[in-house]
Amino acid sequence: MSQRGFTLLEMLVVIVLIGIAAALLGLGVRQGLQVAQERRVVGQMVEALRATRAGAIVNGQAARTEFDLQRLTFRAPGRAPQHWQAPLQVTLHSAEQAGAAVVFYPDGSSTGGNLLLASGARRWRIDIGWLTGSVQFRALP
Repeated sequence: MSQRGFTLLEMLVVIVLIGIAAALLGLGVRQGLQVAQERRVVGQMVEALRATRAGAIVNGQAARTEFDLQRLTFRAPGRAPQHWQAPLQVTLHSAEQAGAAVVFYPDGSSTGGNLLLASGARRWRIDIGWLTGSVQFRALP
């Protein structure tokens, strides 16, 4: 009676295929985590800007959300600086007198401007209205 089984070559092919599948899965998970991290940073920036506006209205004093584009940090009043990772490129367009910051005033208005965030093919834009101080964001195609 002959016994049938797998040859060494067949087993090696299966092991190689499993290795390739594991590598692809790991790459997909890593990219997914990076996208989630980038979205989290965008959300934190939007939240910091909105909190600064609310604070200016409640306290009756101008307030600033400051951005340090060299150190890759941003800071809302009364909060610790928050950091973003280097692959995420941030460009701030705001009123010249505000410097690398967005200033909100007690009437709800602001210096206005926008932030462009990019990482590879992914891009976001955060718009700050100068008249209303509204903070809106969207993913760009």
